[in-house]
This record gives sequence, structure tokens and C-alpha cells, in this order.
Amino acid sequence: MSAFAWRGLVELTMVGAICGALGVHVVLRRLAYTADMLSHVMLPGAVAAGLAAVDIRLGAATAVAAAGGAITLRRTTVAPTGKAAVTGVIVSGALATAAVLASASDGFRVDLAAALVGSPLTVTTSDIAVFAAVGLLVIATLTLLAKELRLSAFDPIGVQALGYPSRRLDAVPLVLLGVVVVAAVPAVGSMLPLALLAGPAGAALLWTRRLLPAMVLAALLGAAAGAAGLALSLHYRLATAATVALLCGLIFLAAFTMNLRRNGGRAATDPRRGSHSPS
Repeated sequence: MSAFAWRGLVELTMVGAICGALGVHVVLRRLAYTADMLSHVMLPGAVAAGLAAVDIRLGAATAVAAAGGAITLRRTTVAPTGKAAVTGVIVSGALATAAVLASASDGFRVDLAAALVGSPLTVTTSDIAVFAAVGLLVIATLTLLAKELRLSAFDPIGVQALGYPSRRLDAVPLVLLGVVVVAAVPAVGSMLPLALLAGPAGAALLWTRRLLPAMVLAALLGAAAGAAGLALSLHYRLATAATVALLCGLIFLAAFTMNLRRNGGRAATDPRRGSHSPS
């Protein structure tokens, strides 16, 4: 295997594992739409950074930081129709802005496709080092705050009764989510992190209701999807990051089908309301 393929393997395996573990909290807290919104919002920032010939992660990070107001607006909008409108405007507006910026550049100097779906086979050693540092930060945070995050995910009212800073605890997964999607841009772009966050985590939560085993299983599934996606893309000459995202979806579909058969054709219940212990 060539050096660029090895780098892509290391990067995709790390991205899959970290997104899988963090994705359990994303799914439990119903933050999938927020993750999707962040992915779209950071696209114009990545394109603008490409135009300015700087690291696209800097532009993506700036855009994600600015997205805090949009997320707050969506959360404080009570009516479901209002939330849908805010989400639609933000998502379509971000895509339109990115397309306009790319088309307005001299000779389309920005590769919009790479910003959308990433380019894992061109990641550098510094890209790997950056995501490794981010991964350690995520794992350390989830480990140090394991009890508090578990309680706030399964029993938000109980967390407030115990005197924990519930708003700060709710902000932790959001901050980690923003950091991870930005760090993963070189490998999977702005559009595909949601598949890695939701697919393995959703499958893991269908197989186990306990938080720690679900995180470990989701991390393993995400890492496997990253490695298998790279192998398939190299063998069949497919888009690498898109293949990884597709495998994540197939993993969830397989878990959902198995769950339906096990439950006699009935869909799984909300994992936060299951009879199993959340520990």
C-alpha cells in the first residue's frame, strides 16, 4: 500500500472511531439536525478559506463559531414550522453561498467537490496529527464527564434537581461536535460527517442500551466503515469518503433490520426510554 493510502487509512479510521463514539451522544440528544446544520454552515467558510489560500479548517471553524447564533435561533423557536423554516433557510443559504463563492472565483480555483466530500487520499501528516489531538480531546472530555453527560442525556430533569449545570452540560456535546466536524473536513468534507456520526451510533444504540458499550461499539463500527470504505474505493475506484458514508448508512440499515426481526416487526423504542440501565 502506498504512503498516501496509509495516511488515508489512518485518518479515516480515526475519524470513524471518534465520530462513532461522539455520535452516541449526538443521537441520544437528538442533535442530528444540528450536526447537519453545522456541516452546511461551515461549507462557505471552507470555500472562502480556499479562495484566500489558507487552511480550509480555519474558514470552517470561523463559520461554525458564527453558527452559534443560528443554532440558538432554531432552538428558541417554539413552533415546529418555525424550526423547519430556520433549518431550511440556513441549509439552502449556506449551499448557495458556497456555490456563488466558488463560481465567482477566478477560473473556479476552489474545488467545491473536495470541500463537500473531502479528499482522504490527500491528507497530510499534519492533518492526521490535528485530528489525533482532537480525538484525544473528545475522548478525554467524554471520559471525565461520563457520569454527568450520561445523566443529562437520560434524565435531564434529574440533573437539574441534583444541582448540575445542565446548560453547560448540554453545551459540551455541541462544542465537541463543532470541533470534530471542522477537524474532519480534509478527510470527509462538510457534507459527510453526519453519516459517520449518526450511522454507527444509531446501529450501536439498536444493539445495546448501555451508554459505554454503545460508544465502544459505535467507535468500532465507525473505524471499520472507514477502513472498509477506503479498501473498496481503492479496489473499485470509487469516491472514498462517499463510500465510507454509504457503508455507515448500510450498517445502520442492517442493525435496524435485525432489530425489527428480533422485535417481531415492531420498531425499536427511544433508547432514552428503554428498560435497560443507562450506565
